Amino acid sequence: MDRYLGKLLDNRYEILEIIGTGGMAVVYRARDRLLNRFVAVKILKDEFARDLDFRRRFHMESQAVAMLSHPNIVSVYDVNRSDNIEYIVMELVEGVTLKEYMERKGALSAAETLHFVPQIASALEHAHSRGIIHRDIKPQNIIILRDGSLKVTDFGIARMAESQQETMTGDALGSVHYVSPEQARGSNIDARSDIYSLGVVMYEMLTGRLPFEGDTPVAVVLQHINSIPLLPSEIKPDIPTGLEEITMKAMSPAPEDRYASATEMLIDLDLCKNDPNIVFDYGVVKPGPYVTDEPEPEPEPVVEPNAEETVLFDPVQEKRLPSKRPRQEMDSHRPSRAQVRQDQRRRGYRDYSDYDDDYDDFRPRARTPVFVFLITGILTAAIFFGGAAFIISTIFGAENTAEMDDITAPDLVGKNYSDVVSSIQYAEYNIVEDESVYSDSIEEGVIISQEPPAGRTIKATTEIYVTVSLGPKKIPLVDLIGVEARAAKLRLESLNLLVSMEYEVSDTVAEGYVIRMDPEPYTELVEDEIVTLVVSLGPEERFTTVPNLIDMTESEAERALEIKNLVLGSVIPKETDIEEEDGLVYDQSVAADTEVSEKTAVDIYVYEYVEPDVPDNDPDIPGENNSSDGETTGTAIIWVPLDTSEEYSIVVIMSMGEVLFEQTYLSEYETVPVTLEGSGSAMVSVYVNGTLVEEEIAVYD
Repeated sequence: MDRYLGKLLDNRYEILEIIGTGGMAVVYRARDRLLNRFVAVKILKDEFARDLDFRRRFHMESQAVAMLSHPNIVSVYDVNRSDNIEYIVMELVEGVTLKEYMERKGALSAAETLHFVPQIASALEHAHSRGIIHRDIKPQNIIILRDGSLKVTDFGIARMAESQQETMTGDALGSVHYVSPEQARGSNIDARSDIYSLGVVMYEMLTGRLPFEGDTPVAVVLQHINSIPLLPSEIKPDIPTGLEEITMKAMSPAPEDRYASATEMLIDLDLCKNDPNIVFDYGVVKPGPYVTDEPEPEPEPVVEPNAEETVLFDPVQEKRLPSKRPRQEMDSHRPSRAQVRQDQRRRGYRDYSDYDDDYDDFRPRARTPVFVFLITGILTAAIFFGGAAFIISTIFGAENTAEMDDITAPDLVGKNYSDVVSSIQYAEYNIVEDESVYSDSIEEGVIISQEPPAGRTIKATTEIYVTVSLGPKKIPLVDLIGVEARAAKLRLESLNLLVSMEYEVSDTVAEGYVIRMDPEPYTELVEDEIVTLVVSLGPEERFTTVPNLIDMTESEAERALEIKNLVLGSVIPKETDIEEEDGLVYDQSVAADTEVSEKTAVDIYVYEYVEPDVPDNDPDIPGENNSSDGETTGTAIIWVPLDTSEEYSIVVIMSMGEVLFEQTYLSEYETVPVTLEGSGSAMVSVYVNGTLVEEEIAVYD
């Protein structure tokens, strides 16, 4: 059983189940107890949590994604460390991946493609505008929701565009089926690399197959570098020309031939959606490798072990194909050039250079004249002796040069890297920034270490690798304006920031919510820096004087209270047999001329005329209206102290198990009069908010 299941992180996130596993982390479904919602929690695997480099990359991922806010990008809510557990709290997105969707449906229609691709491009447009390159766009990282919208996830290898680039053999972990040629080479990449990967995703959507396949990752990578796939319409003829042109332009091997930005691609997608028959006339990309200033990997040569066995090299399957037929027999069965081309098309391979070599092996061999052999022998000898002389001179020349080029490695530690590389003093040295790391004690841009160390004798061409400080770790301050103060404080503390709270009155921001922050949102801070949250106390409290409501009617009393910006509370009637008193206020819960807060509710006590019964003194009816035996009905006023520790007080008065009175008051009144009706006298119990506060005799008169 997974050791995190059932665990409570930071007394807030309850881990419920595993919902996904990646290369570096495991994703769990969890419940946020504070906000009572389900979230996704990504926890760094133990084997990587012990590695400082992986922890650094994990935090880089969270910082990059936390900067993004887009409907097609999975949101990050929180980043934290609990008991040495590194984790990220993200939006819980439930749906199927685009890969799963395509595996079920096969090739998608042009309409479906034009529904999904603009959403992906829009997400990339947003990320690129903030300097973030995804580097791993593939259907497995795209989730389709139930409403047909989608979200791009797993920015696990996203990096700032200006950060140090990483090679394909190092940390670039994107799937080889969707990797751009420059990323495969380990070259510097930019936003156009994501556009290439999106083009591959489009290709797979439209055709139901990948543009390049192979038995090994290296075989696929070489095809991305050297080859152009079949046009989508050669696989599915009904694909609209404009949509095909967008796909192939995005997949251009040379970055400068692709869309310069996701915005440009979105414009063409919109035009294609509005006019399915549109043609852009971008032209067809020619097959063959594109030219860069980096050396191409050398193709494995054709090997002929002996005359009886010939081994051919298959560039698609990236393996030798042995044949036991003698060379003479193979010559008699050689294919035509058309047959070779046809086989290439069947494999979906458009770079014919390797196959042409095989085809040349099948050509008939004409007899060579003797004089040709003589000339060839003479030329070979000349080349041999000339080459030997060149090698000897090179070796001895190199030794002499080596002696001249011996220099001493300078001391670079503690110097500013920019000053060093721009200084004439160090112009003769080959100084390379090998790594950039955060440091709480060394200023940004200062060299922390070097290899080889200072004082060592080196060649002039030797590269001196330096590690440069990034300064203290930068934390982008999230926007917490309008967030409930306690949640905002927890979020800042999870970022290892200190929090100071200040309070002020606000007529526009609800009580307990953040009005503003200092520093302002999106400011870059370092750990343990103080962030001040200014929290609302609600509207400013204003006071007024309670008017005298005695002898007013209910409507007159209500109007008098409104003039003073007060509110009429409960209207409590009391029977009277005096008709002239009917409807008049005889008491009020807050005494006249008392200063109270505006909007305070004031209860009034009003007479209600009841016509008295005429007693029947017929002596023949015993016990009825007997003046000597009967008791008259009266009232008793009980003054009840309210619970000032709470905003409201619920007052209940009971006698002999019977509830005589129940009413809720604002506790700010402190004490309120309660009028009871009855006859004679009785012991009453007074409860406030469920607590017995007093017992007394109520005398009704």
